[in-house]
Amino acid sequence: MTIDTIYQTYIELKASVLDEHVIRSYQSAYDNHILPVFGHRDIKSLTYVDFQNFANRLTTSGKKPKTVKNILSVLSGIYKFALKNDWYDGKNYPSMVELPKFDNKYYISIPVDLQKKYLMAVKNFDEPIYKDIFLFLLHGRRLGEVLNLKWEYLDLNSGMVYFPSSTNKSRKNLAFELTDLMIDRLKEYQLKAIDEQRTAFVTGYVFKNPNTGKPFTDLRKAWKRLLDGAGLEYIKLHALRHMVASYAINELQLPLIEVSYMLGHSDTKITQRYINVKPRIAKNVTQRVFDSLKTKEEKYVENINQALRLGESVQAVLFSDNPIEKIN
Repeated sequence: MTIDTIYQTYIELKASVLDEHVIRSYQSAYDNHILPVFGHRDIKSLTYVDFQNFANRLTTSGKKPKTVKNILSVLSGIYKFALKNDWYDGKNYPSMVELPKFDNKYYISIPVDLQKKYLMAVKNFDEPIYKDIFLFLLHGRRLGEVLNLKWEYLDLNSGMVYFPSSTNKSRKNLAFELTDLMIDRLKEYQLKAIDEQRTAFVTGYVFKNPNTGKPFTDLRKAWKRLLDGAGLEYIKLHALRHMVASYAINELQLPLIEVSYMLGHSDTKITQRYINVKPRIAKNVTQRVFDSLKTKEEKYVENINQALRLGESVQAVLFSDNPIEKIN
């Protein structure tokens, strides 16, 4: 059997199990990368070398290791499906491919005070529909989860949102309690949906493009309007999820396990990539080295400067109309 024959059956069955955006991702990887190379090949004719060379070509062409890994995971799924159906009795070669090591740790280089400005800009954005989509993203949700949110996944009486395993990246059933602000916003959409559908048991997508009646597919223009209106430099919308996690862990010092749950991670090890410890360690080590190399004259001048700064601070407090306020 050819790879394409197996894939067509495989994806048809998966369509009833996985969410639409996941299927679109699989289809894109298959159409653009797998089909042209392996679609016509008999699965029994392929070897480990074929797939390793395939991965090497993708990597050298500029594809990131993580992207190549995702493409190989689709191929691996095809092989697992063939094995289940006894259409193939060999090894799952795509899963054996070696890739360059890559660091998936996400470093937020934006200063904390600027991070706060970005988060406040999102919270205070006031453009219809978009404002509520962006607000939902502040709950740690992925964009795909929000854009494909259906009324069936919401229980506004208890303030809960549910994401079936087929609709989220962790492949587990997830449940989150929403903030009061988000619940109030969603209730407005619910009333409108009830009026449109003439039933209290509304179905379908929550956030629909008024022009198409379908879920939004591209929010870049609205995102740019938000940032321009707040006088902030452009960052990718997906960076917002990373920023929320980084701000919660590094600035608010919230427990890692709580932030991990908010993000829907299956393991706190995934969440640990947001802890910005290594950059600080590198700076501290280098600073200690520099300090050890200071001459006596440099240390003397440094001590004098510290004493002068301390004296200026004391003087400011003594001559202030409100010393306590000055100290605070």
